[in-house]
Amino acid sequence: MKSSTICELNGTTRARLEMLEKTLDASNLTASAVQGNDDKFQMLTGITWEIFEKVFGLLSPFLCSEPKNKSSLPLVDQLFITLVMLRHNMSFELLAQLKDIPTTTAIDYFWKWVDLIYSKLGFMIKWQDRDTIFQTIPPVFKAEFPHLTSIIDCIEIFIDAPKDPKARAQTWSNHKKHCTVKVFVSCSPVGSINFLSCLWGGGATDVHVVRESGFISSSLHMPDDQILADRRFLFHEDLAVQCGAELLTPASTKGKKQLSARELETSRKISSVRVHIERVIGLLKNR
Repeated sequence: MKSSTICELNGTTRARLEMLEKTLDASNLTASAVQGNDDKFQMLTGITWEIFEKVFGLLSPFLCSEPKNKSSLPLVDQLFITLVMLRHNMSFELLAQLKDIPTTTAIDYFWKWVDLIYSKLGFMIKWQDRDTIFQTIPPVFKAEFPHLTSIIDCIEIFIDAPKDPKARAQTWSNHKKHCTVKVFVSCSPVGSINFLSCLWGGGATDVHVVRESGFISSSLHMPDDQILADRRFLFHEDLAVQCGAELLTPASTKGKKQLSARELETSRKISSVRVHIERVIGLLKNR
């Protein structure tokens, strides 16, 4: 290889390393470093600088000023790195390394701001209007389920066995053979989470969790709405009577030797679309 080519390659490599070092420089992972650069700010946080300023102005009065020390960050940067973590699924360890702070401090910052955002801005999360849902529904879904508004399932998360016998009985899951907590989740056809229930012990049935969650409500569903679920969600009549909506589940073989060809085809179509809630749940668990 010619010396000029080697020099060119070395120069290119050096430039990339310098760019990487600059990107990972802790001083660049601050709100002020990207202030006024909407493209970069939106890439890092998902929102513009103007919106960020308004959110910070709304939330910051609810927090007390913290005593400054070597590892403390200004409140504005705490919110900034929280949004960066939510946007890019950054690990606490990486964030701690970049900002030169203890991992426990990074974790404390993150959950402090997430809890505050939930408590003060949770009202902004609303059920999508049907025009938006039907305009954005993927064509592959629309061909089979033109009035699809929700895909639903329950998540079970492992927990340590409680010491209290009653609590242990309430959280014991026969399905997982472990103590768990359960939450009911719904997503729109494009994969956006549009409903979360409160936490329940793993001993509660999926149908009970849904019935107590407030999901079966005429304020959320309208006649002819289609909702996809697994076959264990047996509340078809509840939805039909209270909302006029249709719950679609794969056919069950209970009391039958085998399914008909039509039932098999319908179940296959439902399952092929319902798998998207599993992907949403997978992303939720990983984050």
